[in-house]
Amino acid sequence: MPHQLWELFLAETEDYGIILLDTGGRILRWTHGAEHLFGYTAAEAEGRPASLIFIEPDRRAGVPEVELATARERGRAEDERWHVRKDGSRFWGSGVVIPLHQDGVLRGYAKVLRDFTERRRLEEAVRQAQKLESIGVLAAGIAHDFNNVLTAIVGNLSLLRTELPPEAVERVRPLLHDAENASRRAADLVRQLLSYAGKGRRDVRAVDLCEAAAEAVAIVRAAVSRRITLRLEHAAACPPIHGDPVELQQLLLNLVLNAAEAIGDRAGEVVVETRSREVPAAELHARYPGFTLAPRPYLEIRVHDTGTGMDRETLERIFDPFFTTKFMGRGLGLAAALGITRSHGGGISVTSVPGRGTTFTVLLPADPELREAGGATETASAAVRGSGTVILFEDDASVRGVVRRSLEGLGYRVIAAGDAEEGFALLQRAGGEIALVILDLDLPGPSVTDTAAALREGWPGVPVVVITGIGAEEARTRLRGIAVAGLLPKPFSPEQLARAVASARRFRVPHD
Repeated sequence: MPHQLWELFLAETEDYGIILLDTGGRILRWTHGAEHLFGYTAAEAEGRPASLIFIEPDRRAGVPEVELATARERGRAEDERWHVRKDGSRFWGSGVVIPLHQDGVLRGYAKVLRDFTERRRLEEAVRQAQKLESIGVLAAGIAHDFNNVLTAIVGNLSLLRTELPPEAVERVRPLLHDAENASRRAADLVRQLLSYAGKGRRDVRAVDLCEAAAEAVAIVRAAVSRRITLRLEHAAACPPIHGDPVELQQLLLNLVLNAAEAIGDRAGEVVVETRSREVPAAELHARYPGFTLAPRPYLEIRVHDTGTGMDRETLERIFDPFFTTKFMGRGLGLAAALGITRSHGGGISVTSVPGRGTTFTVLLPADPELREAGGATETASAAVRGSGTVILFEDDASVRGVVRRSLEGLGYRVIAAGDAEEGFALLQRAGGEIALVILDLDLPGPSVTDTAAALREGWPGVPVVVITGIGAEEARTRLRGIAVAGLLPKPFSPEQLARAVASARRFRVPHD
C-alpha cells in the first residue's frame, strides 16, 4: 500500500517537477509534474542526461555536474536558476537535489523543481520600483540644490544687465546671451529631474490625451526618417485626464520619439493606440507591479514599434536616469516618462523581444465626468516700485543675495534670515510697515506648515510668498490649505520676483 501511495503521489503532483536520476546524472524517472513543467514526455526524457533541462551557458559551465557533486558532499543542493523547456522557452526554477542512499551506498538523486518565474518577476519589479524611488529622492535633492545655484546665476546675470552702463552691456551682450541660454538649458534639465522624481511643476487641468497623442505623432513625424510610418489609432471615446498638459505632452513625445529612434534609418512602423478601459485588479497586479493602482476607468496608451527590441539586461535599466543605448547626452527621456506617469497616479509597463520590437503601455486614471478647462491663464502683474520691509526666510546665501539686491533696487528694505528662528526674531524687531514675508518651502527647522501658520497667527495681515523648487500642486499640499499670496518657482529672475511681489502686495489675506 505505501508503494501505491507513492506512485499515486508522483502521478498526481503537477506543481512540482520530480525527477529521479542515476549516480551519473541520467534521468531514471520522469514524473507527470516534470512533463507538465518541461513539455517532454517520459519516453522522451528518461535515459537522457539531466543537463537536458539546463540552459546552454550553464551546461558549458558544468552546472549540472556541480549540482550533483554539491548534493553528494553536503547532503543537498539548493538553488534558483533559469531552466529550459522542450520548446526552447525559459522559466525561473527553484529546486533542490537530494542524494538517495541505500545501505550506505549512493543509488541516485532526486531533483524537485518548481516554476517561480512569476514570483521572481514580481520581486524584480518591486526591487526596481524601490530603486527608482530612491533615485527619485536623490534627483529631487539634487534639483533643489541646483535650483538655488541657478537662481543665483540667473538673478545675477539679470542684475548685471541692469547695473552696467549701456555701452558696457553692449560690449558683453554675446557673453551674457550665451550665459543666459546655458542657464535656461540647465533649468530645463532640473525640470526633467523633478519630472523623473514625480515633483515637477504642474498646471493641473482637464486634458484631452487623444488630441495630445495626435500632436505628438505630428511632431515626431516631421523629425524622423520618411521610411518610418507613424500610425495613430484613437479611442472611440477619449475621457479627459486630470493632469498637467505640458507634462503629459512630454510623456507622449518621449515615448513616440523613443519608438521611432528604436527603428532608426530602417523601414518600420510606430503605432500609437489610445483606448478607454475598466482595468481589473488581476491585470493591474500582473502587469504593473510596483505601482499602486486600483480597479477603475483608465485611459490606456500603447506605443508599439517594429524596431530592434531589447534584451533582458537593457529592459531592467531603461528607466534609469541617463541610461541610453543611443548616443550620449540624451538626458532623461524614459526616466522622465516614468516620473510623469507616477506623479499622475498611473502605471507604465514595457514588453520587448530582440529583433521584434517593443511596446510601452501607460495607464492614466480617467474621469469621464471631468470637463476640459479653458486655456486662459492669469497674467502676472507688471513690476512696480514699492516701499516697506520685506522679511526673507532663505537658507541659501546666494539666493538671499539675489533677492536682497533685486528688491532693494525697487525701493524695499530687505531683512534676510537663514532659518525660521532667526526670521521670527527679525520680525519681532522690525520697525515700520512689514510689506511682505518671503518664505523658502524647504527652509531648515520647523515644517513649512508650522512656519506659515505661525506667520498667519503672529502677523495676520502680512502676505506671504513661498519660494518653491517643486510643483505648485505639491507645494500647496505641503502647505495644507494655508492661504499664501503667491508661489514663486525656482529658478527665478529679478523680473519674475518683482512681479510676484507686486501681485502679493494686492493680495488680501483671508481672516480665519
